[in-house]
Amino acid sequence: MRWSLAKIASWTGGKVLSTHREDFSEIGTDTRKNLTGQVFIALKGDAFDAHDYLDKAVQAGAAALIVHTLPEKFENLKSQVSIILVSDTLKALQDFAHHYRKTLKSKIIGITGSNGKTTTKEFTAQILSQYKKTHYSQGSFNNHWGVPMTLLSIPQDADFAVVEMGMNHAGEITQLVHIAEPDIVVCTMVGTAHIEFFGTQANIAKAKSEIYLDSKPETIRIFNQDQDLTFDMMYPVARKFPESRMLSFSQKNPEADVFFKIDELKMKEMKITGVIAAEPGSAVVPVFGEQNLTNLMAAATIAYACKLSPEQIWKALSNCKTAWGRNQFIETQNHAEILFDGYNANPDSMKALLHNVPMLKCAGKKIGVFGQMKELGEHAPAAHTDIADIAGSSGFSQIYFIGENFDDFKKGIEKSGYKGESFLQSGFSDELGQKLGQSVKTGDIVVIKGSRGAETERFIPFCEPVNWKNK
Repeated sequence: MRWSLAKIASWTGGKVLSTHREDFSEIGTDTRKNLTGQVFIALKGDAFDAHDYLDKAVQAGAAALIVHTLPEKFENLKSQVSIILVSDTLKALQDFAHHYRKTLKSKIIGITGSNGKTTTKEFTAQILSQYKKTHYSQGSFNNHWGVPMTLLSIPQDADFAVVEMGMNHAGEITQLVHIAEPDIVVCTMVGTAHIEFFGTQANIAKAKSEIYLDSKPETIRIFNQDQDLTFDMMYPVARKFPESRMLSFSQKNPEADVFFKIDELKMKEMKITGVIAAEPGSAVVPVFGEQNLTNLMAAATIAYACKLSPEQIWKALSNCKTAWGRNQFIETQNHAEILFDGYNANPDSMKALLHNVPMLKCAGKKIGVFGQMKELGEHAPAAHTDIADIAGSSGFSQIYFIGENFDDFKKGIEKSGYKGESFLQSGFSDELGQKLGQSVKTGDIVVIKGSRGAETERFIPFCEPVNWKNK
C-alpha cells in the first residue's frame, strides 16, 4: 500500500505543516523500534505522551509525523520531516484506518469473545491462508489503537483479514466495528473477563453483542449455540436485521452449520468428527484441551462463510496450532514437559485448563504454577479462592502462586484439603523460580497459567527449556 502526504492529511482531517517526503507505506507508534521511512503517529497514553519523544522518532528514521501539538522545542523538525497537525492523534489514526479499509478488496473478519478470540483468530488465519492470501493481527492488537494499526497493515492484495476486537467497557466494540466495517463477525463466548468494569456477566454479553448489532446489515453473523448468553444474541439481531445471513456452530446440536465433537483427546492432539454444512468429516488437530473445540468450530464456520468448501476446511483443520503462551508445550533438558498458558487468564479459562489437568498423563508428578488473574475488581478474592479450591483437587504434587491475592489463593488450597507442597507469595522472585527448577524431574509435567501481567513465563528459564523462545 502507498499513501501520499495529501491523502493522509485528507483522511485524518489534518493540516500539513511541512513537506519533505510525500509517499509512505508504513505506520509506526513506538520510538524504540526502527521507523525508517514510516509515518509516526504521536499517541498520548495514560503513562506516556509520544509528543515528548518526537526527536527520538526522527532519530529512529521516521519520515513524517502526525501530531496534535508541536512543542516549541521541536519546531526545528519542520526542516527535517513532513508533519501533519490534527485535532487528536488517536482519532486521526482511527479515521486513517477507516478510510484505508474502504480501499481494500479484502473480506474483513471481526472476532470478539471473553475467551478464545486470539486462538480463534490464529485458527481462522491458519485455515484460510492455506487457500487464499490472508492477513491477521499479530499478538492481541485488539483495542482502540491496535485494530486501526492492524487495518493499516493489510496488504492491498489480501483476500481476507482477520481482526481481533477486545473491550473492557461498553461501546468499545461499537467503535471498532465502525472503524473496521467487518464483513463476517463472531463472538466466541461470554465469560467473566473484565467483570471489574461490568459488574455482571449479562452486562458483558450486552457489550459483546455490539459486534452483531452495530455491524453492517449485509455482514454475515456467526453464533455459538452452546452458551445461553451467545445463543440469545440471535434474537435482537434477527429483529434488527431480518435479511442478514446468520450461521451457527455447536458441539450439542447436530443441526448447526458446524457441529464438532471430540472422539479422542490426547495430551498434544485431539481427534474431532462432525459436520460442516451437512458434509461429515474428521480431523486430528495438534492442540490441547477441550476448550479449543469451540475455537475450532468458530474458525471452521468463518471459513465456510468465506466460501471455502467443507472438504477444504476439514483438510485444513489438521494444520491448526496454538500460538505463544496458549496451551504451548515446552520440553526441558531433563525430559520433563511444561504446558505454558500464560498469555491470559480469567476464572473461565483457569477452570477450563484445570478441567483438563486430570487428562494429562505423565510418568512423574504434576506441578501447578499460577499467576494473578487481572481486572476482577471486587470479585478477585472470591475468584482466586475458587480457582485454588479447584487446583487443590486437580492432582498436583506442588502448587506455586504469585500475585496480590496469594492469601485468598491460600484459603482455597486449604479448603480443597490439598496435601502437597505449596509456595505462595505476592510476586515473582528468582528464589521461587529456582525452587521450581530444582523440583522438576524427568517425567514431570509443569502447568503454568496466569494473566499476561503476572509474567508467569519468568518461571520457564529455571526449568532449562530446550525449545523455548521468550517474547
